[in-house]
Amino acid sequence: MMGATKIMVIRHGEKPGTYNGQQYQGVDALGDACGGSGAEHLVTLGWERAGGLVTLFAPPWGPKSPTLVNPQFLFASNPTDSNSADDTSDGDGPSQRPYETITAVAAALGSGGTPMTINQSFAKKDYKDMVAAAVACVGVVLISRQHEDIAWTDKKGKPGISQQILTQTGTVGNPFNIPLSWPSGPQGARYDLVWVFDRPSGTGPITGFTLFAQMLLAGDAPAPPLI
Repeated sequence: MMGATKIMVIRHGEKPGTYNGQQYQGVDALGDACGGSGAEHLVTLGWERAGGLVTLFAPPWGPKSPTLVNPQFLFASNPTDSNSADDTSDGDGPSQRPYETITAVAAALGSGGTPMTINQSFAKKDYKDMVAAAVACVGVVLISRQHEDIAWTDKKGKPGISQQILTQTGTVGNPFNIPLSWPSGPQGARYDLVWVFDRPSGTGPITGFTLFAQMLLAGDAPAPPLI
């Protein structure tokens, strides 16, 4: 059965924290929530990245590299439903950021003024089921999630999204040296990578993996080597 030919995974844009010595607070798209009430939203730098992603993934500028392809399906963790009453106790509660990060891409890829649909059916912790849905899509998929779950293992040592993609496509082992945990960079936390899984035939194992450097904002760095 045909399925995904390419799966691209990004971390959401910048979250509340200190950047270049300045403290940034979250804000929603309309500015209705900000400061303390914007804790689960992007900061202004994150919104800048969200806009910049349009140049990577949508016409007329994107894709900017043969590594990337205009996505046909978009996925983000559910921005309001954690699917568990106690998830907020360890930071697993719902977040607006993964969804917010690809809203501009969805708008650019839409038609007739209607954005492309972002599949937000899966809570943060349900990424195994999300991967199954993504792998079943016939075409190119873009996923936006929190970084703790994207690498080979998640923050609890369980198979992360990368490992789930390989396992669910019948790819044996880790032949591409996919990082075991999320990489850091010169500025510390990284928001500037695209994890690209290739399966041109749409069937069988993953045939290639690339860490692609977005290089959209000041401070973005080259991708780390796969060792």
